[in-house]
Amino acid sequence: MLFIILLFIILFCIIIYTLHDRLTFRRGRLSRPYDGASTSSITKMGPDQFIELSFGTVHYIYHSGSSALPLNIFVHGYSTPMEMWQYIFPEFVKDDQPCLVYDLYGRGWSDSPDVPMNIDIYVSQLAELLYALNLPYEKYNLFGVSMGGAIVQRFTELHPYKVSKLILCCAAGLNLNKPAKSRMFILSLPIIGPMLFKHIITYTDDEKERSHWAFPDHEIYEQYKKLFKLGWEQHPGYLRALFSTLRNFDFESSLTSIEFIAKLNIPVLIIWGDKDLLIPVNNAYHYHRLYKNSSLTIIPGATHMLLLEHSAQIIDAVQAFFKDSNVINM
Repeated sequence: MLFIILLFIILFCIIIYTLHDRLTFRRGRLSRPYDGASTSSITKMGPDQFIELSFGTVHYIYHSGSSALPLNIFVHGYSTPMEMWQYIFPEFVKDDQPCLVYDLYGRGWSDSPDVPMNIDIYVSQLAELLYALNLPYEKYNLFGVSMGGAIVQRFTELHPYKVSKLILCCAAGLNLNKPAKSRMFILSLPIIGPMLFKHIITYTDDEKERSHWAFPDHEIYEQYKKLFKLGWEQHPGYLRALFSTLRNFDFESSLTSIEFIAKLNIPVLIIWGDKDLLIPVNNAYHYHRLYKNSSLTIIPGATHMLLLEHSAQIIDAVQAFFKDSNVINM
């Protein structure tokens, strides 16, 4: 009898192992077109580069500029890789400002380490990337969208002497519309949680997804859908990274960072869409109250996808902010 039970357990484990990729997340590492600098582009944002850090290879694009200017660093959010900045990053490059954009672990063309994806791993990724590149800039302007907003605020708390300005676009860190506790409990269950998450992500409700866009009939929406689908098709660790981030990242953890940063008088620009369903616009006004030295730009009709749909307004707001805050800092 004991032998039969043991045999059943072994067979069960073999079946689960065999069906692991189908049931939950694929194994293996990301396969790239190349792992070094190239004159060709896989993201259409500039020459792609890769660097090996402690938790894997990281994909980035760097445009040099005057070392007398702060380095503009662009940090994307939860699911969309660096292409979230594809209409904004090039405009600052055209102005010959120093710029750096990169893929967070598990997104785009960066590796997905099998570690808890919390705010600490992403902050350490940024810090280590800057250390490894050894770029000649004394100060940084940090751009953060959605989850990236929480990351850049935490980085500023840890390295305040390196930050010149903060630009927060519909930033996480305070309050957002989260999944129900019952759903989060189910997601925490072994096997069942990853299976449910994989189903939700890969079989999204198009009507619900379109509600997060101001112009869902524009071609940008279709490009975004293709990019998202490509993410989980080409990257074995993409869905696992999203799942781990959902489980381990505290999206409402910025209050301590805000209280610290507010004392430093660092200029802060807050940009939000008044139709944001994921992180409601009330958060923008809350940020504005907490950051006394902040400017607030509300874009009418914009949603959480404002970087892709309202890039011109964002660029204008940032350029005006840079001009005004430079005068203030003199």
